[in-house]
Amino acid sequence: MLRTKTGLKYFMMGDGPEAVICHPSLGLGRFLFYRLIPPLSRKWTVVAYDPRGVGENADFTPRLDDWVADVGDLMEELGKPTHLIGVSLGTWVMSRVAARWPERVRRVVLIGATVGFGQGAAAVEARRAELAQQGMEAFARSYARSTLTAWADPEIVEQLAQELATCRPEQYVRAMAEIYLTDNTAAFQGMKAETLLIVGTEDQRTPPAMADAASALIPHSFVRVIPNAGHLALMDQPVRIQELVEEFLSTGHIED
Repeated sequence: MLRTKTGLKYFMMGDGPEAVICHPSLGLGRFLFYRLIPPLSRKWTVVAYDPRGVGENADFTPRLDDWVADVGDLMEELGKPTHLIGVSLGTWVMSRVAARWPERVRRVVLIGATVGFGQGAAAVEARRAELAQQGMEAFARSYARSTLTAWADPEIVEQLAQELATCRPEQYVRAMAEIYLTDNTAAFQGMKAETLLIVGTEDQRTPPAMADAASALIPHSFVRVIPNAGHLALMDQPVRIQELVEEFLSTGHIED
């Protein structure tokens, strides 16, 4: 386990001449990428970590600006051209990283992206009340069942619930507020890297129409819709996501 200059713990696999940095979804850590990291590491230096407020870095306060700065620190330490992969919450982070440091970023993959959420403050308060009433473990199980689709491996559904249950409720709500109250328009418009947006046909949180709206703002971007996949498409259809990501990072396009 390695540490950045600010003490953030991170994990690295592979030693390719280009890097891939992975940022997970709300309340989740590097577990989200466990099926993707090994194959990518055969070609790239892959970095994944639990973001501030989660897992091994749970004692850090989750803030969007700090999540972005952490990726900047990692790119500086790696000293390699870098590809970015962000899932859900990670799309808020990686879009800002790409806009802030365009000279360091090669290509970007955004999974489950949206320009923003309406009535974000109400959603945050509703989630705060829900967690206070039922607790994190019950919420995590409900989230896993409702987010993954019938095509997901049942073992993965259980693992997702267990991982999310380890997140502290107060950290989850604080992290949620960082994105639910934030618009992505300016960040998307400021991106210069080639960008692939992936969305599942069954995604109820950020459906395909939201990916299309995001792509309309991002120069040099396009959308791929994945059948039989929901909001965490890389867990519903890990093999297909791996194929798309490898092809795009290698070539900058996807053969239809």
